[in-house]
Amino acid sequence: MIKSDIGINAGVIWQLLSEKGQIFIVELAELTRYSDFHLALALGWLAREDKIRFEYIDGDLYAKLNQLSSEMYY
Repeated sequence: MIKSDIGINAGVIWQLLSEKGQIFIVELAELTRYSDFHLALALGWLAREDKIRFEYIDGDLYAKLNQLSSEMYY
């Protein structure tokens, strides 16, 4: 996997979060069909760029966008 692939995966996740709001991490893996490794890389990319934040709700980890905006993430 190369850096551009991680960015593409991050873009897919960003789009899902933009459409659905917060998503349970397990559901995100099911929606994207990414392996745990590839999901972690893409989420790390988005977190490092301060695009997303994580929140525990009743012991489950969710991801959501920091700000909803009209920008597209690529």
